[in-house]
Amino acid sequence: MFRSSSPRDFHIPTDRETAEEFGRAIAAARNTPPDWFFLLGRQGTDGFLSHLDVRYHQGREFVACVQTSRPLPESFRVRSCTTPESELLNFLGNSDRIDLSSFVFTDLATTRISRDIRLNGLRIPVTVHHAHGCGSALLPQLPGQDGQVIVTAPDEHWGAVADLVLRPPAAF
Repeated sequence: MFRSSSPRDFHIPTDRETAEEFGRAIAAARNTPPDWFFLLGRQGTDGFLSHLDVRYHQGREFVACVQTSRPLPESFRVRSCTTPESELLNFLGNSDRIDLSSFVFTDLATTRISRDIRLNGLRIPVTVHHAHGCGSALLPQLPGQDGQVIVTAPDEHWGAVADLVLRPPAAF
């Protein structure tokens, strides 16, 4: 006999519930190819939802990620360590572009290139950390709210996710 150890009132939140818990606008690609779909991921510290990932997929392939972060409350002693380099490494491993079983984070040699990201129609020059044909860039400020965005994608899909829009939680 199988018995579940999870509480009976266990609830997996919907994307909309997660977005509403985040409580602010979320960066997402303005237009994606019609065969792409997204999955919403969440990261937090001590029960505080601090990062939302809009992860884009094409079929079974993981093709891009747009992460929106909000600052942790001042009372938290542990701070977030999400960086473009760490998101690039996550993307490379999760999209099977590198073998993480033998990879050491310090082995990630990135070059820095200049590109543009558009946010709500405004062109913003960014520095892209680039390795293995993929890049990751940080937008350190968002208009009208605290937080930041990290965009990560392979070169062939960069154009599709480098045009961002801030969407309200109700859009998810």
